[in-house]
Amino acid sequence: MKILRNLSVFFAVYAFACAPGGAQTELPALHDGLVVVGGSYRHDGSLVVQGRLTLRNLTLELHGPIEVMSGARLELDRVALTVADPPGAANGISGLNCKGPAHIVVRNSTMRPIGTAHPMWGVRGQIEVENFKTLNSELHLDHAKARLDGLTIFELEISHDSQVKANGLDLVFLSTHSSENDSLQFAHIPVERPFSRTLMMGSGARAELQNARLQIFLLYLHGHARAELEDIDRAQLALTPDCQGTLRLPHGRMGTASKPFEFPAAGQSNCGFHLRLNNVNVDTWDVYAIGHAQLTFENSLIDELIVSNEASVTVRNSDLYADWLGVGDQAKLNVEDSTVGALRLAAERPDLATSQIHVSGRGVARFNRVRFDCGLVANGHAKVRVEASKVPLKFVRSSGDAQVLVDGRIAGR
Repeated sequence: MKILRNLSVFFAVYAFACAPGGAQTELPALHDGLVVVGGSYRHDGSLVVQGRLTLRNLTLELHGPIEVMSGARLELDRVALTVADPPGAANGISGLNCKGPAHIVVRNSTMRPIGTAHPMWGVRGQIEVENFKTLNSELHLDHAKARLDGLTIFELEISHDSQVKANGLDLVFLSTHSSENDSLQFAHIPVERPFSRTLMMGSGARAELQNARLQIFLLYLHGHARAELEDIDRAQLALTPDCQGTLRLPHGRMGTASKPFEFPAAGQSNCGFHLRLNNVNVDTWDVYAIGHAQLTFENSLIDELIVSNEASVTVRNSDLYADWLGVGDQAKLNVEDSTVGALRLAAERPDLATSQIHVSGRGVARFNRVRFDCGLVANGHAKVRVEASKVPLKFVRSSGDAQVLVDGRIAGR
């Protein structure tokens, strides 16, 4: 623990004992150099960190994001964080976001969600972690230098020139984003058992891992990136297509040394990305269709599907987990003869507790002969048509000028 010097000159220390019964109070007004020690607090709205802020030996319930300004330093020491999202909000609304390079320090602390919240931290600059146990949360590193010891988290993303030294990671997902023109290779990544290795990650990032344990390796491909994967025990593959064609996203053990699985198949699309898989156990796929993409997916297993800009996507005879299924801007989605939603799997995958369909902006969505295992939320000027469902939607909510028709009748009002 650092010795606090010249307290009267550099900062004030606020020490509060917990009120009887654990009653919560508001945090003191924030200012540069503030140190808050002890107590139980609740904060609603954005918690904006400018300059230096230290929270020590306390509990904090957040109902809004932490916004860390460029050059700021936030230290959490023996802090128990609980995080709540507004009802129906997108994952990560009440997370942490660095507005520029900042310095984050976390020691001997915990973070857990309230209800279906899914805290996401996006860090630029520097982060030091020593014994940080979280539940259903994510840490995304972008141009960050990180030392991570004893981090337990749902997803750790290492991308965009980030440099990481880590010991004792316990992850569900280890993920990375490619650059637009990366040529990547990943091999011999086990799951459910400790391993130590230096990995060259996507977009110029590097990870030195000691005694790391993960359940799924997640690769996001962008632009014309190419990747070769070999002997990966469990992988999830994410695409950001702005192209045309028909694609099949299968799951299970894919490819051999003599006959690797090449994706996308020749002649089926004009997509510029390319995957070569040799003995890779593919769990699911994510699709983030952008631009003017015009794509059809058949016989596929898709975890997240986001259709934006002016993209148009058709899905047939597939399983959409709808971890996050969104249609926005002026995009179009047509789903036929498929299963949408995965609330049935939430016990084994807590992130699927938020499985929902969201249609916003001027998005248009049509569902025909679908088995639903989630609800639907529509807003803005969205238009949704649901016909001949095999299993009905769990719920329908609409607001603004959105229109939802279920078998020709207005729903959600």
